[in-house]
Amino acid sequence: MSSRKENEQRTLDIVAGRGDTQSAAAKPAKSSLGGLELAGIALWLLVLVGGALVAVYYFVLAPQ
Repeated sequence: MSSRKENEQRTLDIVAGRGDTQSAAAKPAKSSLGGLELAGIALWLLVLVGGALVAVYYFVLAPQ
């Protein structure tokens, strides 16, 4: 395909809403955690730490 044909096809793709496929493939994927995911992780850590504290009290510190 000639350069002019490629440019015309690229322009038609952008106008049609298909975007620029070459630049979209080059973009890295977003891999950060959102607020809800961080809240869920924090709650799981709280449950694990709480369970560990209860286990330590029950098996080590509880009066016989």
